[in-house]
Amino acid sequence: MYEYDLIVVGAGPYGRSIAAHATAAGLRLRLLGRRAQRTADARTVTAVRPYGRDGFEVVTEDGESMRTRTVVLALGPAPLTELPAPAGKLPCGAPRPSRFGATHPALFRRLPTVVRLLLTDRLTDPTGAATDGVTVLSMPVRRRLSRTPDAPPWVDTRFESAHPGLFFAGLLTAAFFGPAIRSAHGAEFTARRVLRGVHRRLGRRQR
Repeated sequence: MYEYDLIVVGAGPYGRSIAAHATAAGLRLRLLGRRAQRTADARTVTAVRPYGRDGFEVVTEDGESMRTRTVVLALGPAPLTELPAPAGKLPCGAPRPSRFGATHPALFRRLPTVVRLLLTDRLTDPTGAATDGVTVLSMPVRRRLSRTPDAPPWVDTRFESAHPGLFFAGLLTAAFFGPAIRSAHGAEFTARRVLRGVHRRLGRRQR
């Protein structure tokens, strides 16, 4: 019924990191993204919609349809299409984050919402990231996301959204995990957490 356990949409540093962890874990994987390398499919995804009882159908620009149990959207503005800066640093021109925010994304996630937003407001463009990340989603999926249309979708500690089996990664999640998401440390941290969530959704134990 499902060709894949996981489809990762976005072949930037976050998408590639998640794909590498998924491959090592033995998952049936497909990596899609415009900046794809030899390990990914460079076609653009045009739609992600529910399929079956608990899966998704992912459609590419040429009409190919793929079915998967889980999906990760690792999309975002231009800064995340290049290799991330060293841990704790941001691209030139961005304000320098606090050491806590840059190195402790798990603890940052526990801060009150108002504090998190104040600390990340000047570092990211959540509106642009949200737009890039959710336009491929079908309306039924969008309705399940428990955020306003112009804000990043809510994610739990494993980066899973309010729609079961749908995960977000990269700049879309900076409002929840802080400026570490703009660094190499953030990519590794995200991949490990996402894979835990994917394994839980698949009902499998992580290796």
